[in-house]
Amino acid sequence: MELADIGMAPRREEKVGTLEEAVGLIKNGDMLAFGGIHSHNGPMALIRQMIRSGIKDLHAIGNVSAGMPADILIGGGCIETFTVCYVGLEHLGFAPRFRKAAEERKIKIIDGDEIYYVLGLKAGAVGLPFVPHPPGHEARDNPKFESTYARTTDPYTGREVIVSPAIAPDVGIIHAAQCDPFGNVVHLGSVVADDLIAKASARTIVTTEEIVPLDSIKRDPKRTSIPGHYVDLVVEVPYGAHPLSCHGVYNHDEPHIVEYRDADIDAYLQEYVFGVEDHFAYLEKFGIERLMALRESL
Repeated sequence: MELADIGMAPRREEKVGTLEEAVGLIKNGDMLAFGGIHSHNGPMALIRQMIRSGIKDLHAIGNVSAGMPADILIGGGCIETFTVCYVGLEHLGFAPRFRKAAEERKIKIIDGDEIYYVLGLKAGAVGLPFVPHPPGHEARDNPKFESTYARTTDPYTGREVIVSPAIAPDVGIIHAAQCDPFGNVVHLGSVVADDLIAKASARTIVTTEEIVPLDSIKRDPKRTSIPGHYVDLVVEVPYGAHPLSCHGVYNHDEPHIVEYRDADIDAYLQEYVFGVEDHFAYLEKFGIERLMALRESL
């Protein structure tokens, strides 16, 4: 007798997979959004696997303050179009591959601002085609120079309204501290727009420091930052954000970010992406003492 025949819900399916399986959900030419912000919570292990696998022609959706994740995807030849608010390495200076690609017009750049990004994802999450911006937005430079903004008439007041398109990625990739096998995510710090990415994306991949039991989620359900029904695949990847931080788990590895900034990109990719067999071989380059020190420096 099936469970449905006696009024019981079917057993839910686990969503645990590998980095290789995660990359299999990403196709050339996809619109891909990545989570995190600044030097924090970027899904770096998955991004390195994407570069290793030769993913290309992406329309990337950068987070509101994108750094190394965006820059290395450009350096790895993965991005054709980039919707962006800001790309840089904060106090460490410019993001060199983004700057070079922008100056040489090697990628198409859609220049929105933070509200363009946030409202666009909200519209994508609920299936709207576009989203109006609040009064005063016409004072910004972006609507003057970025062609994806448009103007329409408010049917209630007759006033002109600036609008921008919905952002509905094919794939969203995020990294968080914890997740259960069924996709329920727990951030141990800022969520930023990771939840919006999960809601707006057709497919969502979560890499996590630790897969925890469902009972752990049930004991404190209010800590769940993204419910599992928005998530398609979960991959356990310790230090999966390195050299960025993972909030509540470890700090960012600033010396290595500086090494990345100053390196020849081809040499860097050969040493840390193509020249290693997998994520754990990448971690071995840094050693357990250095990695543990990042935890202790929180």
